[in-house]
Amino acid sequence: MNGTVDALAPTSRWMAAARARESERADRLFDDPLAAALAGPEGFAWLEQMEAAAGSDGPGLYPVIRTRFFDDFLLDSCRRLGVRQVVLAAAGLDTRAFRLGWPARTRLYELDLPEVLSSKEDVIGEAGARPNCERLTVGVDLQEATWPEALVACGYRPERQSVWLIEGLLYYLTRPAVRGLLEKVRSLTAANSLIGLDVMNRGLFFSPVAWPLRAALAWRGAPGRFGTNDPETLMARHGFDADVTQPGEAGANFGRWPTPRLPREVPGLPRSFLVRGRRSIVSKRARNLRPRFSAGLRR
Repeated sequence: MNGTVDALAPTSRWMAAARARESERADRLFDDPLAAALAGPEGFAWLEQMEAAAGSDGPGLYPVIRTRFFDDFLLDSCRRLGVRQVVLAAAGLDTRAFRLGWPARTRLYELDLPEVLSSKEDVIGEAGARPNCERLTVGVDLQEATWPEALVACGYRPERQSVWLIEGLLYYLTRPAVRGLLEKVRSLTAANSLIGLDVMNRGLFFSPVAWPLRAALAWRGAPGRFGTNDPETLMARHGFDADVTQPGEAGANFGRWPTPRLPREVPGLPRSFLVRGRRSIVSKRARNLRPRFSAGLRR
């Protein structure tokens, strides 16, 4: 299992490179002063190679849209709903603790492999950056059984409301690993806790359009393994009511997405989904009988 996750560590530099490039724009959707140093030459090379493989700027645009979408989600959860526990699972080189304006008494937990967090700390220390919240790092492998205990040992309170983000990870995991991770998150979250994640559809694995990018990732040791055409059902199985948005749709466009998104009913197309979920307070049997979408998730 470690080999799979270890291979993903360099992809976080690609994401940082996309954030760094976005931060240089006059009309930027966010500003990440640490991103360029975190990406390094390797990250910018990854970004260029992925865009060349895709034949478009999609590998750079998608992380930007996703970053802004979940920035808004996390801040709304804390500012409007009063959540004070934030958990970034597979945090990678994420810098939200430093660049977002968190409410007082926010505790933000970053979970990732110890070597990833250590490399990140070197850059942060050299830059002299200070977080805008209480930041705690938890060096764990999310595919091992003991990571929840490590999180609780750092002060996380499962009985209190929390908001989680699982960004850029599920695509690379096996189906059992995805289910195991979501089930552990369910066990660590109180009623009305929130979760954000992104997931790809099954069409990505069969579409000739997506093949070059998938092949490039596989060649670099990060093959895609998981996709679903029904994120709502995936989330419901693990106790969350879900609101699903495709990049380019209202709320996930920001004036950047170049083409309209075709409805999900159109088959055979590669798609990505940005998911916001709320921990259900009803039984599994009752949840199967109720509408999937919780209107309280809409802003």
